[in-house]
Amino acid sequence: MVSTLHVHDLILLRTESAVISTQSDSACPCLNPNQRPWVVVRRGRISGGLIPVGVRGAQRHERCAGFTRLSDVAEALRPDQLRLRLAEDSRRLLPAFRTLSYLESRLVGLDMSWGPGGSLGYELASGIPAVHADSDLDLILFAPKQLDITEAQNLWRMISSAPGKVDALAETPCCGFSLEEFATTSHRKILLRTSEGRVLGSNPWSLSNGEDN
Repeated sequence: MVSTLHVHDLILLRTESAVISTQSDSACPCLNPNQRPWVVVRRGRISGGLIPVGVRGAQRHERCAGFTRLSDVAEALRPDQLRLRLAEDSRRLLPAFRTLSYLESRLVGLDMSWGPGGSLGYELASGIPAVHADSDLDLILFAPKQLDITEAQNLWRMISSAPGKVDALAETPCCGFSLEEFATTSHRKILLRTSEGRVLGSNPWSLSNGEDN
């Protein structure tokens, strides 16, 4: 399980002290000792038995980047395992949850895996309220095969018809990129999110040293 962790996966740690902060050797201060310690896998390389993770605190400004050990992972959930059925009934009227409900009915049969990320994904995985009335839906689309521009445009047109704002991020084996930017930008480079940082490129499925082949 843990040997195949990827960016955006939600992982439950065995203890809140399992996160090593990037600012110090101590545990991340944003972790609430009274809640189950769920964190998200950050973009980066898993090496030396350490996973790059991000921690979400009780407040929006409480964020912490750190690392945890593979041996400290108790459970892992991928975005495509997170669906509206996991939400509390009382939360489903919030705009982000309504947007997810809309997309669940429209993305049936889509030839790629997908799921919510951000605050909504975190809440579905952890059961800890994180979505607010003004929260957008962060949608993660896994695209191992190259999308042509027409496919991307049709997919974005359908996603952008949702009742709430959707930030759709496509993930390839090389990097992540904004589906909206890819679908609406012609003959220009777009921002690509790689393990080494953000770069400009035109082909998210073929990178060499952060640049197009």
